[in-house]
Amino acid sequence: MTAQICTRCIMDSSVPGIRFDAQGVCNYCHIHDRLLAEFPIGEEGACILQNIAARIRKAGKGRKYDCVVGVSGGRDTSYCLYYTKEIMNLRPLAVHFDNGWDSETAKTNLSRVCDALDVDLHTIIMDWPESRELTNATIRACVPYIDLTDDVGIASALYRTAAKENVRYIILSHSFREEGITPLAWNYMDARYTRALIKRFCSIPLVHFKNVDIHHMIYWSLVKGIRIVNITNYYDDTGDKIEKLLAERFGWIDTGQHHMDNEMFALVYYYARHKFGFDWRIVELAAKVRTGVASRDEALQALRTTPFFENEELVNYCLKKQGFSREEFDRILAAPNKYFYDYPSYYPLLRALRLPIKMLCRAHVVPAHAYEKYFETI
Repeated sequence: MTAQICTRCIMDSSVPGIRFDAQGVCNYCHIHDRLLAEFPIGEEGACILQNIAARIRKAGKGRKYDCVVGVSGGRDTSYCLYYTKEIMNLRPLAVHFDNGWDSETAKTNLSRVCDALDVDLHTIIMDWPESRELTNATIRACVPYIDLTDDVGIASALYRTAAKENVRYIILSHSFREEGITPLAWNYMDARYTRALIKRFCSIPLVHFKNVDIHHMIYWSLVKGIRIVNITNYYDDTGDKIEKLLAERFGWIDTGQHHMDNEMFALVYYYARHKFGFDWRIVELAAKVRTGVASRDEALQALRTTPFFENEELVNYCLKKQGFSREEFDRILAAPNKYFYDYPSYYPLLRALRLPIKMLCRAHVVPAHAYEKYFETI
Protein backbone atom coordinates (compact mmCIF):
# COMPACT_ATOMS: atom_id res chain seq x y z
CA MET A 1 0.00 0.00 0.00
CA THR A 2 1.16 3.54 -0.74
CA ALA A 3 1.57 5.70 2.36
CA GLN A 4 -0.52 8.84 2.59
CA ILE A 5 1.70 11.92 2.78
CA CYS A 6 0.64 15.19 4.40
CA THR A 7 -0.27 17.75 1.72
CA ARG A 8 1.64 20.47 3.60
CA CYS A 9 4.74 18.81 5.13
CA ILE A 10 6.26 15.36 4.47
CA MET A 11 4.98 13.35 7.44
CA ASP A 12 3.21 10.21 6.20
CA SER A 13 0.84 7.52 7.43
CA SER A 14 3.72 5.37 8.71
CA VAL A 15 4.28 7.91 11.51
CA PRO A 16 2.63 6.82 14.79
CA GLY A 17 -0.21 9.01 15.97
CA ILE A 18 -0.65 10.81 12.66
CA ARG A 19 -4.09 11.98 11.56
CA PHE A 20 -5.17 13.92 8.48
CA ASP A 21 -7.92 16.53 8.10
CA ALA A 22 -10.24 16.85 5.11
CA GLN A 23 -7.54 18.73 3.18
CA GLY A 24 -4.94 16.05 3.91
CA VAL A 25 -2.99 18.19 6.39
CA CYS A 26 -1.58 16.22 9.33
CA ASN A 27 -2.08 16.87 13.04
CA TYR A 28 1.66 17.60 13.41
CA CYS A 29 1.19 20.64 11.17
CA HIS A 30 -1.78 21.77 13.27
CA ILE A 31 0.29 21.34 16.44
CA HIS A 32 3.00 23.48 14.84
CA ASP A 33 0.49 26.22 14.00
CA ARG A 34 -0.89 26.31 17.55
CA LEU A 35 2.64 26.55 18.96
CA LEU A 36 3.42 29.38 16.51
CA ALA A 37 0.42 31.32 17.83
CA GLU A 38 1.36 30.63 21.44
CA PHE A 39 5.08 31.38 21.11
CA PRO A 40 5.71 34.47 18.92
CA ILE A 41 9.14 35.53 17.71
CA GLY A 42 10.36 38.90 16.37
CA GLU A 43 9.81 41.99 18.49
CA GLU A 44 7.03 40.38 20.52
CA GLY A 45 9.16 37.35 21.30
CA ALA A 46 12.14 39.53 22.25
CA CYS A 47 9.93 41.52 24.62
CA ILE A 48 8.67 38.31 26.25
CA LEU A 49 12.23 37.09 26.71
CA GLN A 50 13.29 40.36 28.34
CA ASN A 51 10.38 40.06 30.78
CA ILE A 52 11.40 36.47 31.50
CA ALA A 53 15.01 37.62 32.01
CA ALA A 54 13.85 40.24 34.51
CA ARG A 55 12.02 37.58 36.54
CA ILE A 56 15.04 35.28 36.45
CA ARG A 57 17.41 38.05 37.57
CA LYS A 58 15.07 38.93 40.43
CA ALA A 59 14.84 35.30 41.56
CA GLY A 60 18.63 34.91 41.36
CA LYS A 61 19.55 38.08 43.19
CA GLY A 62 22.36 37.46 45.67
CA ARG A 63 23.29 34.10 44.17
CA LYS A 64 26.30 33.19 42.03
CA TYR A 65 24.06 31.93 39.21
CA ASP A 66 20.52 32.85 38.33
CA CYS A 67 19.85 30.02 35.88
CA VAL A 68 21.12 26.66 34.63
CA VAL A 69 21.52 26.01 30.90
CA GLY A 70 21.86 22.53 29.44
CA VAL A 71 24.71 22.36 26.90
CA SER A 72 26.14 19.71 24.58
CA GLY A 73 28.47 21.57 22.23
CA GLY A 74 25.91 21.28 19.44
CA ARG A 75 24.23 24.07 17.48
CA ASP A 76 21.09 24.65 19.52
CA THR A 77 22.53 24.55 23.03
CA SER A 78 25.57 26.65 22.08
CA TYR A 79 23.37 29.40 20.67
CA CYS A 80 21.01 29.13 23.65
CA LEU A 81 23.91 29.71 26.05
CA TYR A 82 25.08 32.69 23.98
CA TYR A 83 21.57 34.18 23.94
CA THR A 84 21.12 33.63 27.68
CA LYS A 85 24.38 35.36 28.58
CA GLU A 86 24.74 38.12 26.00
CA ILE A 87 21.19 38.97 24.93
CA MET A 88 19.23 38.26 28.12
CA ASN A 89 22.11 39.43 30.33
CA LEU A 90 21.80 36.51 32.74
CA ARG A 91 24.40 34.68 34.86
CA PRO A 92 24.08 31.07 33.69
CA LEU A 93 25.79 27.92 34.89
CA ALA A 94 26.32 25.65 31.90
CA VAL A 95 25.55 22.00 32.71
CA HIS A 96 26.69 19.13 30.54
CA PHE A 97 25.89 15.42 30.91
CA ASP A 98 28.68 13.25 29.51
CA ASN A 99 27.52 9.70 28.71
CA GLY A 100 30.89 8.67 27.28
CA TRP A 101 29.97 9.43 23.65
CA ASP A 102 30.92 13.11 23.32
CA SER A 103 32.60 13.85 20.00
CA GLU A 104 35.93 15.70 20.05
CA THR A 105 34.29 18.49 18.06
CA ALA A 106 31.57 18.87 20.68
CA LYS A 107 34.15 19.02 23.47
CA THR A 108 36.06 21.73 21.60
CA ASN A 109 32.87 23.70 21.00
CA LEU A 110 31.89 23.50 24.66
CA SER A 111 35.26 24.80 25.77
CA ARG A 112 35.35 27.63 23.22
CA VAL A 113 31.82 28.88 23.85
CA CYS A 114 32.04 28.75 27.65
CA ASP A 115 35.49 30.38 27.72
CA ALA A 116 34.50 33.17 25.35
CA LEU A 117 31.32 33.91 27.32
CA ASP A 118 33.12 33.56 30.69
CA VAL A 119 30.53 30.98 31.80
CA ASP A 120 31.30 28.24 34.33
CA LEU A 121 30.83 24.71 32.99
CA HIS A 122 29.67 21.91 35.29
CA THR A 123 30.03 18.46 33.71
CA ILE A 124 28.40 15.35 35.13
CA ILE A 125 30.31 12.33 33.87
CA MET A 126 28.31 9.12 33.82
CA ASP A 127 30.04 5.96 34.98
CA TRP A 128 30.97 4.29 31.69
CA PRO A 129 30.14 0.63 32.51
CA GLU A 130 26.70 1.75 33.73
CA SER A 131 26.18 4.10 30.79
CA ARG A 132 27.00 1.31 28.35
CA GLU A 133 24.79 -1.20 30.16
CA LEU A 134 21.82 1.18 30.26
CA THR A 135 21.97 1.68 26.51
CA ASN A 136 22.37 -2.05 25.94
CA ALA A 137 19.32 -2.68 28.13
CA THR A 138 17.14 -0.49 25.88
CA ILE A 139 18.51 -2.33 22.82
CA ARG A 140 17.68 -5.71 24.40
CA ALA A 141 14.20 -4.39 25.22
CA CYS A 142 13.61 -3.92 21.47
CA VAL A 143 12.10 -0.44 21.96
CA PRO A 144 12.56 2.34 19.39
CA TYR A 145 14.66 4.86 21.33
CA ILE A 146 17.89 3.42 22.68
CA ASP A 147 19.18 6.72 24.08
CA LEU A 148 16.31 6.87 26.58
CA THR A 149 18.40 6.62 29.76
CA ASP A 150 20.74 9.40 28.62
CA ASP A 151 17.77 11.74 28.32
CA VAL A 152 16.85 10.75 31.88
CA GLY A 153 20.45 11.48 32.88
CA ILE A 154 20.31 14.94 31.30
CA ALA A 155 17.09 15.80 33.12
CA SER A 156 18.54 14.51 36.39
CA ALA A 157 21.74 16.51 35.92
CA LEU A 158 19.87 19.75 35.24
CA TYR A 159 17.38 19.48 38.08
CA ARG A 160 19.84 18.20 40.68
CA THR A 161 22.37 20.91 39.81
CA ALA A 162 19.70 23.61 39.97
CA ALA A 163 18.51 22.32 43.34
CA LYS A 164 22.05 22.13 44.71
CA GLU A 165 22.89 25.68 43.56
CA ASN A 166 19.50 26.95 44.76
CA VAL A 167 18.72 28.14 41.23
CA ARG A 168 15.06 28.44 40.27
CA TYR A 169 15.28 28.41 36.48
CA ILE A 170 16.43 25.79 33.98
CA ILE A 171 16.76 27.05 30.41
CA LEU A 172 16.25 24.60 27.56
CA SER A 173 16.72 24.88 23.80
CA HIS A 174 14.40 22.41 22.07
CA SER A 175 12.97 24.06 18.95
CA PHE A 176 9.65 22.96 17.47
CA ARG A 177 10.44 25.21 14.48
CA GLU A 178 13.80 23.61 13.71
CA GLU A 179 13.46 20.11 15.21
CA GLY A 180 9.71 19.45 15.15
CA ILE A 181 7.88 17.22 17.64
CA THR A 182 8.71 13.50 17.67
CA PRO A 183 5.89 10.93 17.84
CA LEU A 184 5.42 9.71 21.38
CA ALA A 185 5.74 6.04 20.38
CA TRP A 186 9.25 6.73 19.05
CA ASN A 187 10.83 8.14 22.21
CA TYR A 188 8.52 7.89 25.21
CA MET A 189 10.11 8.44 28.62
CA ASP A 190 9.00 8.17 32.24
CA ALA A 191 10.53 6.83 35.47
CA ARG A 192 8.38 3.71 35.82
CA TYR A 193 9.05 2.69 32.24
CA THR A 194 12.79 3.29 32.72
CA ARG A 195 12.76 1.26 35.93
CA ALA A 196 10.98 -1.64 34.20
CA LEU A 197 13.58 -1.81 31.43
CA ILE A 198 16.45 -1.66 33.94
CA LYS A 199 14.95 -4.40 36.11
CA ARG A 200 14.36 -6.74 33.19
CA PHE A 201 17.31 -6.10 30.89
CA CYS A 202 20.28 -4.76 32.91
CA SER A 203 22.82 -7.45 33.73
CA ILE A 204 24.92 -5.46 36.24
CA PRO A 205 23.87 -3.59 39.40
CA LEU A 206 23.54 0.19 38.95
CA VAL A 207 25.14 2.39 41.60
CA HIS A 208 25.49 5.79 39.92
CA PHE A 209 22.39 6.13 37.72
CA LYS A 210 19.74 8.49 39.13
CA ASN A 211 16.23 8.15 37.81
CA VAL A 212 13.77 11.07 37.69
CA ASP A 213 10.51 10.01 39.32
CA ILE A 214 7.24 11.76 40.11
CA HIS A 215 8.22 12.49 43.72
CA HIS A 216 11.44 14.11 42.47
CA MET A 217 9.46 16.40 40.16
CA ILE A 218 7.06 17.33 42.96
CA TYR A 219 9.96 18.22 45.24
CA TRP A 220 11.88 20.19 42.61
CA SER A 221 8.88 22.10 41.31
CA LEU A 222 6.83 22.67 44.47
CA VAL A 223 9.43 22.74 47.24
CA LYS A 224 12.43 24.17 45.37
CA GLY A 225 10.28 26.20 42.98
CA ILE A 226 12.29 25.24 39.90
CA ARG A 227 10.81 26.30 36.57
CA ILE A 228 11.60 25.28 32.99
CA VAL A 229 11.91 27.96 30.30
CA ASN A 230 12.44 26.99 26.68
CA ILE A 231 13.72 30.32 25.34
CA THR A 232 14.08 28.90 21.82
CA ASN A 233 10.31 29.24 21.51
CA TYR A 234 10.68 33.02 21.34
CA TYR A 235 13.49 33.56 18.82
CA ASP A 236 13.98 32.58 15.20
CA ASP A 237 16.54 29.77 15.09
CA THR A 238 15.76 28.49 11.59
CA GLY A 239 18.17 28.34 8.67
CA ASP A 240 21.96 28.58 8.75
CA LYS A 241 22.30 31.98 10.43
CA ILE A 242 22.84 30.33 13.82
CA GLU A 243 25.80 28.30 12.57
CA LYS A 244 27.33 31.39 10.93
CA LEU A 245 27.07 33.45 14.13
CA LEU A 246 28.55 30.68 16.27
CA ALA A 247 31.43 30.13 13.86
CA GLU A 248 32.26 33.85 13.63
CA ARG A 249 31.83 34.60 17.34
CA PHE A 250 33.36 31.48 18.92
CA GLY A 251 35.12 29.47 16.22
CA TRP A 252 32.35 26.91 16.68
CA ILE A 253 32.64 23.86 14.41
CA ASP A 254 29.66 22.04 12.91
CA THR A 255 29.40 18.55 14.42
CA GLY A 256 28.45 17.19 11.00
CA GLN A 257 24.87 16.05 11.55
CA HIS A 258 22.15 17.02 13.98
CA HIS A 259 22.71 15.36 17.39
CA MET A 260 26.12 14.07 16.33
CA ASP A 261 27.72 15.98 19.20
CA ASN A 262 26.74 12.61 20.74
CA GLU A 263 28.39 10.04 18.46
CA MET A 264 26.12 7.23 19.62
CA PHE A 265 23.30 8.77 17.57
CA ALA A 266 24.71 7.02 14.52
CA LEU A 267 23.68 3.76 16.20
CA VAL A 268 20.42 5.27 17.50
CA TYR A 269 19.34 6.22 13.97
CA TYR A 270 20.61 3.04 12.29
CA TYR A 271 18.88 0.80 14.82
CA ALA A 272 15.54 2.62 14.45
CA ARG A 273 15.66 2.56 10.66
CA HIS A 274 16.61 -1.12 10.34
CA LYS A 275 14.44 -2.47 13.14
CA PHE A 276 11.37 -0.23 13.03
CA GLY A 277 11.58 1.09 9.49
CA PHE A 278 11.41 4.77 10.37
CA ASP A 279 13.82 7.57 9.58
CA TRP A 280 14.41 10.13 12.33
CA ARG A 281 15.15 12.74 9.66
CA ILE A 282 11.50 12.99 8.67
CA VAL A 283 10.60 14.93 11.84
CA GLU A 284 13.20 17.66 11.33
CA LEU A 285 12.72 17.85 7.57
CA ALA A 286 8.96 18.25 8.06
CA ALA A 287 9.61 21.07 10.54
CA LYS A 288 11.86 22.83 8.01
CA VAL A 289 9.07 22.63 5.42
CA ARG A 290 6.57 24.19 7.83
CA THR A 291 8.93 27.07 8.62
CA GLY A 292 9.86 27.64 4.97
CA VAL A 293 13.54 26.75 5.38
CA ALA A 294 13.08 23.95 2.83
CA SER A 295 10.48 23.31 0.16
CA ARG A 296 8.36 20.18 0.32
CA ASP A 297 10.07 18.78 -2.78
CA GLU A 298 13.53 19.49 -1.33
CA ALA A 299 12.63 17.72 1.90
CA LEU A 300 11.21 14.69 0.09
CA GLN A 301 14.35 14.49 -2.02
CA ALA A 302 16.56 14.78 1.09
CA LEU A 303 14.63 11.92 2.67
CA ARG A 304 15.40 9.77 -0.38
CA THR A 305 19.16 10.28 -0.02
CA THR A 306 21.23 7.74 1.89
CA PRO A 307 21.37 8.72 5.58
CA PHE A 308 24.78 9.48 7.08
CA PHE A 309 24.27 6.65 9.59
CA GLU A 310 24.08 4.01 6.82
CA ASN A 311 27.76 3.42 7.45
CA GLU A 312 28.70 -0.11 8.47
CA GLU A 313 32.14 0.96 9.69
CA LEU A 314 30.60 3.57 12.00
CA VAL A 315 27.91 1.17 13.23
CA ASN A 316 30.46 -1.56 13.94
CA TYR A 317 32.57 0.97 15.86
CA CYS A 318 29.52 1.84 18.01
CA LEU A 319 28.70 -1.81 18.61
CA LYS A 320 32.29 -2.58 19.60
CA LYS A 321 32.30 0.31 22.05
CA GLN A 322 29.00 -0.95 23.49
CA GLY A 323 30.41 -4.48 23.78
CA PHE A 324 27.80 -5.89 21.38
CA SER A 325 28.66 -8.54 18.81
CA ARG A 326 27.23 -7.98 15.34
CA GLU A 327 25.49 -11.37 15.53
CA GLU A 328 23.70 -10.46 18.77
CA PHE A 329 22.70 -7.06 17.34
CA ASP A 330 21.33 -8.63 14.17
CA ARG A 331 19.25 -11.07 16.25
CA ILE A 332 17.73 -8.11 18.10
CA LEU A 333 16.99 -6.33 14.83
CA ALA A 334 15.05 -9.42 13.75
CA ALA A 335 13.21 -9.87 17.07
CA PRO A 336 9.60 -8.62 17.55
CA ASN A 337 9.36 -4.86 17.95
CA LYS A 338 8.22 -3.44 21.28
CA TYR A 339 6.95 -0.03 22.39
CA PHE A 340 6.52 1.69 25.73
CA TYR A 341 2.99 0.33 26.10
CA ASP A 342 4.43 -3.20 26.15
CA TYR A 343 6.09 -2.43 29.49
CA PRO A 344 4.89 -0.90 32.79
CA SER A 345 4.74 2.89 32.66
CA TYR A 346 3.03 5.91 34.18
CA TYR A 347 1.20 6.67 30.95
CA PRO A 348 -2.30 5.64 32.19
CA LEU A 349 -1.79 8.01 35.13
CA LEU A 350 -0.53 10.76 32.86
CA ARG A 351 -3.62 10.38 30.68
CA ALA A 352 -5.83 10.79 33.74
CA LEU A 353 -3.89 13.96 34.65
CA ARG A 354 -3.97 15.41 31.14
CA LEU A 355 -5.54 18.76 32.02
CA PRO A 356 -3.34 19.48 35.09
CA ILE A 357 -0.29 18.61 32.99
CA LYS A 358 -1.39 21.09 30.35
CA MET A 359 -1.58 23.78 33.04
CA LEU A 360 1.90 22.84 34.32
CA CYS A 361 3.28 23.12 30.79
CA ARG A 362 1.79 26.57 30.27
CA ALA A 363 3.14 27.65 33.67
CA HIS A 364 6.67 26.45 32.69
CA VAL A 365 6.77 23.95 35.54
CA VAL A 366 7.50 21.21 32.99
CA PRO A 367 8.73 21.62 29.38
CA ALA A 368 6.25 23.62 27.33
CA HIS A 369 5.88 21.07 24.51
CA ALA A 370 5.36 18.06 26.79
CA TYR A 371 1.57 18.31 26.55
CA GLU A 372 1.55 18.19 22.74
CA LYS A 373 4.06 15.36 22.64
CA TYR A 374 2.41 13.15 25.26
CA PHE A 375 -1.20 13.62 24.24
CA GLU A 376 -1.42 14.80 20.61
CA THR A 377 1.11 12.54 18.84
CA ILE A 378 -0.39 9.20 19.79
